[in-house]
Amino acid sequence: MWLTRLALGALSAGVVAACSPGASVSPGVPPELKHSWEVNFNRGNAAAVAALYAPDAQLLVSGSEPVKGAAAIGEAVDSMIRSGVKLRIETTQNVGSGDLAYVYGDYAVQGGDGKEVDHGTYVEVWRHRAGDWKITIDINASSLPATPAPAPVPAPSS
Repeated sequence: MWLTRLALGALSAGVVAACSPGASVSPGVPPELKHSWEVNFNRGNAAAVAALYAPDAQLLVSGSEPVKGAAAIGEAVDSMIRSGVKLRIETTQNVGSGDLAYVYGDYAVQGGDGKEVDHGTYVEVWRHRAGDWKITIDINASSLPATPAPAPVPAPSS
């Protein structure tokens, strides 16, 4: 888990380092736009969530293969919505410079019964393209321990 946090920190530092010194602003992404992800998800509007992603975006979630492209991300979000979960997303940092910004914070997932089923951290890299802010990379790292793989079944002895 510490390796995931280190990678998230390095990615955030890399985005800031790519920006001109002294030219960063906070917030980088309009807060109401960032908050619309959570609001639309909890309302069941997968299409509105998918519209926040660039066509070539990637969604990386702990324990899963990367989801590539806004259409595929929309399908993944729709599947999560249909499972009945709700999200709470907190923003700790929202910093930008020029046409790049990153947003970092914590998330929690509640099941249909309202009990927490997951929590962790996320970092999003946003780009300002053709007048709109779009997510290009969205990384979510669960803070729950990884489930160990089942032990291999021993081969029968002859």
